[in-house]
Amino acid sequence: MNQYLIGIHAGELSNPQLSELMEYNSKISKNSITTISISSPENLTLLVGVEESQLSTGLTDQYYLLTNEFKKRNQYQDKFYFVYDYRNRKIVKNPTVRCFPLIKLTISVTKLQSLIQTVKDIKQEDVFAGFKMNLAEPDLLIVEVLLSSPMLEMMNKGERIPNSSQCDKHYLYLSELTELLSDPRLCNSVQTKAITD
Repeated sequence: MNQYLIGIHAGELSNPQLSELMEYNSKISKNSITTISISSPENLTLLVGVEESQLSTGLTDQYYLLTNEFKKRNQYQDKFYFVYDYRNRKIVKNPTVRCFPLIKLTISVTKLQSLIQTVKDIKQEDVFAGFKMNLAEPDLLIVEVLLSSPMLEMMNKGERIPNSSQCDKHYLYLSELTELLSDPRLCNSVQTKAITD
């Protein structure tokens, strides 16, 4: 099963809060969600989507709609930091387009929000992004940054990006994002990069 990050809650969620979240989700979405509790170095609860399938643009849109509904609940507004909280809903032309890994990182839990914000800050308008999560140790996460990208799809299929495309605006964007996310101040280690130096 794949776990895709939807939001970060500051502190623990009580059993009644968890039950309410799950019940609320079942009313508005068929997507399965769960939580990952982290107690070190600070108490956090990660809200994640549990999916058999690979992340797609359609799935990121469903998470966006879910995020919008959760944001309307006053008791969560100041406690949650959401991944899919764009001001305007992005148009999903083809919901089956998949998101492919750009970079796989090991990071401390305290840097997770900075990692997501870095992607948000420079995300290209037509790119859909997500974060696949694995808890490696109590305070370490393995995070794959996934993007909808024809170039990443080519690389995933084992095709080589032509040298002529390496001046392409999207390629330069992928390179810049890779460099930003590889910063030792942000991550503990880089496990794999789709765009190499």
